[in-house]
Amino acid sequence: MAPERDRPDDRRRPDVEFCVHGRPLSARTRRRGSLAAWRQQVRAVALAALPDGHAPYAVAVELRITLYAPRPVADMDNLIKPVQDALQGILYEDDRMVKDVSGNWRNIDAPFRLHAASDVLVIALGSRRQFMHIRLWVAPVDEDLG
Repeated sequence: MAPERDRPDDRRRPDVEFCVHGRPLSARTRRRGSLAAWRQQVRAVALAALPDGHAPYAVAVELRITLYAPRPVADMDNLIKPVQDALQGILYEDDRMVKDVSGNWRNIDAPFRLHAASDVLVIALGSRRQFMHIRLWVAPVDEDLG
């Protein structure tokens, strides 16, 4: 049996959380128009998830991106970059403010357990369509060098 995970993002509620449905595009795609449309979709969903008057964070942030799909669609690091770029100016002033970023793929068709899942995630999982779950936290001021 696998040990229970104990990650900080399991214990802290994100400052911003949303899901973007559809097949994400890699930064390495040759379909530049489709990539621009994907970035615009990410921006639109992010804007809709924010409260009115929310300004981009001007401090370090942490970003967690999880792709829920039947199979990997590209290298995760190439899926992260378009999302980071799309969120610039909306969630944070500049993507250099992303202090910590991680990307994961989870098979949406496989059996799984949920630990304290948010309503946002539960609703997206219920759609049975592939999506990206995007969460952002303001980074803690104390450095974790571990």
